[in-house]
Amino acid sequence: MWSLEVINELNQQAARKARHQHKEPYVPTLDEIKEFPPFPFPHLGPFAPDGWEQTETVWFVDSSGWGRDDEPALSVRQFKNELRAYAEDHPGHGFGIVEAGQFQVYVAAFGPVPATAAAA
Repeated sequence: MWSLEVINELNQQAARKARHQHKEPYVPTLDEIKEFPPFPFPHLGPFAPDGWEQTETVWFVDSSGWGRDDEPALSVRQFKNELRAYAEDHPGHGFGIVEAGQFQVYVAAFGPVPATAAAA
């Protein structure tokens, strides 16, 4: 199992890489969600790309593919259901991994920054 220090350093590295590579949250269609996994979300770490803001919606998800529905992290099936419901209510929102451990990830929803806020 990874220590918190290792997890934090890996997430900081992911943020630097995402910034350098100009990565943005992935905006799936509802049809694409049906076909997951694999999940195409970029690992953004604590980085929020220009034009995007992280929402308060974050999911704790099993990334091993072996997670069960009765475990603390959402299974693939549970996550797809939650993601589909969120995407239906928030078209245009994207998703990115904001923290990754050895067997679980936190996936956050990102919304476009409103034009008035972006211009300020």
